[in-house]
Amino acid sequence: MANAGNLQQSLPYRNLGLSGRMTYSFSNRYFAEFNFGYNGSERFHKKNRFGFFPSAGIAWNISNEKFWEPYKSTITGLKLRTSYGLVGNDAIGSAADRFFYLSIVNMDDGGKTATFGENQNSYRRNGVTVNRYSNEDITWEISEKRNVALEIGIWDKVNIIAEYFEEYRKNILMDRANIPNTLGLSSTIRANVGEASGRGTDISAEYQQIWQNEIWLTMMGNFTYATSKYEVFEEPTYEEPWRYRAGKPLSQEFGYIAEKLFIDDAEVENSPKQFGDYGAGDIKYLDVNRDGNITEADRVPIGNPTTPEIVYGFGFSLGYRNLDISSFFQGLANESFWINVATTSPFNNETQLLKAYADSYWSEENRNIYAVWPRLSPTVNANNNQTSTWFMRDGSFIRLKQLELGYTLPEDFQKRLGTSTLRFYLSGTNLFILSKFKMWDAEMGGNGLGYPLQKTFNFGLNVSF
Repeated sequence: MANAGNLQQSLPYRNLGLSGRMTYSFSNRYFAEFNFGYNGSERFHKKNRFGFFPSAGIAWNISNEKFWEPYKSTITGLKLRTSYGLVGNDAIGSAADRFFYLSIVNMDDGGKTATFGENQNSYRRNGVTVNRYSNEDITWEISEKRNVALEIGIWDKVNIIAEYFEEYRKNILMDRANIPNTLGLSSTIRANVGEASGRGTDISAEYQQIWQNEIWLTMMGNFTYATSKYEVFEEPTYEEPWRYRAGKPLSQEFGYIAEKLFIDDAEVENSPKQFGDYGAGDIKYLDVNRDGNITEADRVPIGNPTTPEIVYGFGFSLGYRNLDISSFFQGLANESFWINVATTSPFNNETQLLKAYADSYWSEENRNIYAVWPRLSPTVNANNNQTSTWFMRDGSFIRLKQLELGYTLPEDFQKRLGTSTLRFYLSGTNLFILSKFKMWDAEMGGNGLGYPLQKTFNFGLNVSF
């Protein structure tokens, strides 16, 4: 741990935990389970160091009740289950926040010096900086989880699991935002003040069928929809109601509304002041609060959350005698991402010019106010590098993730070879993707010049004796 960075990070980690579990079932109809964890974390003061986190669940296998016998030929399985529990999280803050109850003070800060003597050059003394104040009240972040689920089987061929879940997190560590500067504090004060909630549904289904003529089919699919929002968020008092994060999704992005590109310098002169050195061909932002300047007050919630709210997948496996084929599709929706301006900016650090930018950019000869890229410049333009709707894109996609074709040699031929299984197969991964976004693979998000997802093909042989 010699390169840990500071004394606190170099010390060995120590945590303590006790857990237990109890299960009960009766007549394969009624089930119950209780779990608990009693955990201690080195990160918190001794008065808040230990937390008790229990959970419990019950289930009722309705299809095993006597009154269900008349329906069992159709509804072969039916189960209801629900659970409730608490989960504690001590991995809050950064890696440097080993011990919240201890202050971090730099007694020899060369960045804050004082000089004394005649002409202030006789001698110099370094100053003292408080990088973190001790806080004995910081403790576990606690998540309260509950769910209810239905499991149903139909004709011994279809199995469906449908679940609804909720989560409420409290004691989220946040920077205090309303502490006046007149207190003279040199470091940010943090506390367990945030609260957030989440809810959603998860559905999975599977179908299996075998026919007498040696044809078999398996189909499966899953769908998850999950949303979240901040219930309590430590933030200043704003005049503009759109600036508040409370009530917004946890991964909601805030940014500027891009109207168009400035058509000429005359329009620049007659528009609200923006960022850095900008001119004709650069992005023009909407002055939301109408104060004549584009500032933080004009940032509004834009796009969908950066974490997808919908995730799904489906696939099948089909076989006829010795031949089989299988595939799996996956996708997501209700997600936005932002093109990384700094890494894709033409001519910046010898970055290659993307074809999409070369085909559509603003110039004096082609003053396209809705071009994909603003005016070209040798460096990253600070005005155009703001988070805004201009470089916001829809991250939804559906991908053929896996496709495989296989052939198993007949049994009589394998007996002559002395094998029990001999199967050839050809498979492909990441074969194609369907998305509104065409500049690069949408699953890569905003980093289009990063290492791409690989389309791969494999030919193989499975042999067992």
